[in-house]
Amino acid sequence: MSTLYSASSGATDDGRIYITSQSSWANARDATSGTANTASAYNSYFTGIARNPARGGGSVYSIYRSFMAFDTSGITGTVGSAILSIRGYNSNDGSVIAVKSNAYGGDGGTSLANGDLDAIAGWSAGSSLAGSATVYGSQILTSSWSTSGYNHFTATSDLLTDMKNQNVVIICFMDYTNDFLNSAPTSNVRLNCGAFYAEQSGTASDPKIIYTLAAGYANSVNGVAGPNISKINGVVAASIDKVNGI
Repeated sequence: MSTLYSASSGATDDGRIYITSQSSWANARDATSGTANTASAYNSYFTGIARNPARGGGSVYSIYRSFMAFDTSGITGTVGSAILSIRGYNSNDGSVIAVKSNAYGGDGGTSLANGDLDAIAGWSAGSSLAGSATVYGSQILTSSWSTSGYNHFTATSDLLTDMKNQNVVIICFMDYTNDFLNSAPTSNVRLNCGAFYAEQSGTASDPKIIYTLAAGYANSVNGVAGPNISKINGVVAASIDKVNGI
């Protein structure tokens, strides 16, 4: 098994983007820009939504999303399995889903920006993201989010493929029940989940992907089944896509 950690320095610092005190759910949920913060070691609003009473009557709405990038440039073989792990912190009133993002300039080349708030692959303002977003890790629902240990997302096939084919895998973590599904809260409420970022000292609490390369070349070679092949001409089978063009 190998481990990748979220970036804690440089252009791809992990962090969160939030927008608060909006006069309508749509103004918050479908906003194209917010406030980016990459300096926190941990926060109770790793993901979240809120509806609060407004001064003078009515309600105001807020959205909180987190973003991180993992350097996958060293992976050339097929990834057989992976677990995306986020250490929880303090709050678990909300829900979390991991989706593909095109923040950081889409390739990790720029810093997290205010305008990355809606940098989600398949983003559709005004609509649920179910069926349009590329899910990297299925939702963890209210109260199932650990605040004392790691929360584990089993990688989807999309994440496994992108880990092999992309130099950088970029992930947005967002509230599932209201934000991802675009379901406006019907009463005043705060629903949030907390987590640690890579800025926390050491790596014991850092966001990480633990992965294993697929065992063996997928096809038969000279009559030997792929799963039984460990190397071909000295090259580890998991790093081989084709032999003689096949």
